[in-house]
Amino acid sequence: MGSGVCPARKFRVGVRYRRGVESDTLVCLNPASAAGRTGRERQAILDAIESKLGPVDYEVTRGVGDAERIAAQARRTGRARLLVAGGDGTINEVASGLLGEDEGDGPAPALGLLPLGSGWDLARSLALPRALEAALDVIAGGETRQIDAGRAVVRSPDGAPRERFFVNEASAGLSGDTIQVVGRFAKRVGARAGFALGAVAAILGHRPLDASVEVDGERLYEGPISLVVAANGRCFGAGMQVAPKARLDDGRLELVLVRGLSVPSLLANLPSLFAGTHGRHPAVSFHAARSVSIEPKGRALYADLDGESVGTLPLRAEILPGALEVFAGADAGAPA
Repeated sequence: MGSGVCPARKFRVGVRYRRGVESDTLVCLNPASAAGRTGRERQAILDAIESKLGPVDYEVTRGVGDAERIAAQARRTGRARLLVAGGDGTINEVASGLLGEDEGDGPAPALGLLPLGSGWDLARSLALPRALEAALDVIAGGETRQIDAGRAVVRSPDGAPRERFFVNEASAGLSGDTIQVVGRFAKRVGARAGFALGAVAAILGHRPLDASVEVDGERLYEGPISLVVAANGRCFGAGMQVAPKARLDDGRLELVLVRGLSVPSLLANLPSLFAGTHGRHPAVSFHAARSVSIEPKGRALYADLDGESVGTLPLRAEILPGALEVFAGADAGAPA
């Protein structure tokens, strides 16, 4: 896979794309992120932001899909910066709001990611710090990079195709099953331990998916599958290094295919997903792809995008090179 690295540029602080905007910077704040801590500490968070960046406007999300609306409005009104105070699910909605807008609506704002969610998986690939003050220093420094995103089509509950966007990953199999149960664990023991416990629970009830997988229009595999991931970033599941060689800016998805494994084998190899060494197993393979199609042969399984359940298979995903501009550390995209 080629590097395809886009050169960094300096963000022009204070430049407005259109008149009538009170502040160039809008903060999209999800009060439910980090088990509600973001909402409880909202004023302290906003004070920290303004101490580094000057006056900002902010909107608080009120439910599922609200971050998407806020992001679309930020683009239409010409905001220069959009800061996401939330987790990977909030980032996913924001990206969908930006990418779902018509090109005629002007340039999308540069995204600043604040470490206020639980998983923080996309940010690991962007070399962003976990401390809020340090993350704000990255944004204040003004260096941005273009990163890829993905467009996906899944099946909605009514059976109709549903188009969504993703930034970090699109997946099915154990990941989708884990998402269904992880919430009740994460609230008690934290995101990383919660996802691990959720994965164990999903594994104990696991039956491999019978499906066919195509890469760039060519049949790659047909048979039992335990996990399939179209990865843009390296990590998911609060730090699992599912695609250790994935790059956010190379114009490719890294397809991770785990062929059907037994419950004992999955349990024994779960630690290797956190370490990024699962590629040593003969049932695991990696494939560069511009597009991926996963077609179930029997029961329909959940599909997830950026850790959020969005529908069921079939799943079709394609890469959108350089679709988003984000504030990033100097080592963004480099292997950990």
